[in-house]
Amino acid sequence: MENNYQLSRIHNYVNGLMSGDDMHALEQEALQDPFLQDAIDGYRLQKGVDARSLSLLQQRLEKRVAAHAFLKDRHYFNWQRLAIGLVAAVLFIAVSTLLLIRYFPNRDQSNITEVELMDSALQKVVSKPVVGFNAQPIDGWESFDNYLSTNYSGNNPTKELIVSFKVNSSGTAYDIQTDVDNDHPISKEVKELFAKGPKWTGSAGRIKIIFPE
Repeated sequence: MENNYQLSRIHNYVNGLMSGDDMHALEQEALQDPFLQDAIDGYRLQKGVDARSLSLLQQRLEKRVAAHAFLKDRHYFNWQRLAIGLVAAVLFIAVSTLLLIRYFPNRDQSNITEVELMDSALQKVVSKPVVGFNAQPIDGWESFDNYLSTNYSGNNPTKELIVSFKVNSSGTAYDIQTDVDNDHPISKEVKELFAKGPKWTGSAGRIKIIFPE
């Protein structure tokens, strides 16, 4: 606000030359600024204001405005620094969280994976060759167990089953026998699995099949 304009407002206010709205606005400013109220009171007490007094009043107003501007700028820069500090703190926390998530193992997920692996192992059919027979699956025992586990129906009250078979020149199992009755459902299912399953090396095999509970 220009100082001359402020002094003109005080002069008009004291001498009743302002509108009601302008007078009300100046009174509200004076409530917030004790120096402005002092200036109004001092102006009112004087019957006139000479040039020297007016100059002194202007100087006092200039100092007051300058001090007010300084305090305003200082508060602004303090808030600006605080805002920058808060943003930096938020960014630091976000980066730290991302690093923790990326480089530290998720124990809960690890536990879930272990449980799933254990559960998968419990549901797997396992085959164990009997000593004295040379038949072996071409792709290995693990692959053969996976084949049985994938194709086994699971409808079997028998926990273990002994399977004997021969291998022809093309590597196919034939003359397949089990240690349970031939009419038993699991006997029929296992014979079909062996007949349609992976190829074999050797001439004859005897295998213990362990089914999941």
